[in-house]
Amino acid sequence: MSVHKLKDGRWICRYPKGKDLDRPNTNKKYFGRGPEAEAAAIEYNASLDLGHRIVQKSPLFVELVNTYMEAKEHSLAPSSFNNLAIKMNGVIIPELGQTMIHNINAARLDKYVSKRARQVKLTTVHREISDIRTVLNWAVNRKLISSNPMAGFEMPKRDDARIQPPTKAEFDAILACAVPHMKRAMLISYHTGLRPGKEELLRLTWDSVDFINRTLTVLSADKGGIPVRVVPLNKTIMGHLEAWYDEDGEKSVPYLVHYNGKSIDSLKTAWRTAKNRARVTRRLRMYDIRHAFITTLLERGADLKSVSEIVGHASPDMTIKVYQHVSNQQKRNAVDLIE
Repeated sequence: MSVHKLKDGRWICRYPKGKDLDRPNTNKKYFGRGPEAEAAAIEYNASLDLGHRIVQKSPLFVELVNTYMEAKEHSLAPSSFNNLAIKMNGVIIPELGQTMIHNINAARLDKYVSKRARQVKLTTVHREISDIRTVLNWAVNRKLISSNPMAGFEMPKRDDARIQPPTKAEFDAILACAVPHMKRAMLISYHTGLRPGKEELLRLTWDSVDFINRTLTVLSADKGGIPVRVVPLNKTIMGHLEAWYDEDGEKSVPYLVHYNGKSIDSLKTAWRTAKNRARVTRRLRMYDIRHAFITTLLERGADLKSVSEIVGHASPDMTIKVYQHVSNQQKRNAVDLIE
């Protein structure tokens, strides 16, 4: 007699005919999926005789992760790959790395969710579980494992809270309290919708600005969109750029946003300081200025495709997905035109 786990995750006990006196013509019995089914199969096997349980051999989760990361190193966007590596090495592998794949079941994942939910938001836990599932599904497709042990696992609910973009009053209040390099960053982001990090905004140089055609050439963040895009500039930001160019020309500073002529890696501290000084207490990120730019354009009827290209989305579908609330209101406005 022996206990096996089938490819579809079900547990089964096999035995010679006649061993089950209630079912003398049978030679196997199924027990469903999960740890309870496994325990029931083992108990049933023991009740028939002193049979043995076949040891389930499977790789450790860390082994699959390493194989997955090697395979995806050149196909994932660098930023996505690095973020996944940080998440795996810093959080998921320390918790599940030494677990054999067949043991990453609902019961084990429930414990993971319970522990992580005490440390971070459920949305973060949801993303981590999604990454675990992605690795396991990939391993199934590559035939590294026979089935995904977490198939059917109920994902934890997300606790996303859509952060409303800054109002004009909030933006002006924070701007008034910002240090010079922060003011530049805020104004450029507000009028162009650039991503406010070192992948876009903080890597801008004066060579990126075309003062004649009033455009800004942007090396897009590696998010799946076009690698280089040209962003038109309105009169307001052009006025600021001309003044800053005159100011920086005397110092031969190459970067649009800089601190004493040196490049900047992060705006988080400057943003937090300005926001606190302005007494804006609600949750608000520098990135939400980009959201304000996109939301404002869509609310005022700007062409969806143009907005998508300006902000560097991979496609208009991406813009619709993120700003569905604006799209829904536009649809309502459209039908309200008919009286």
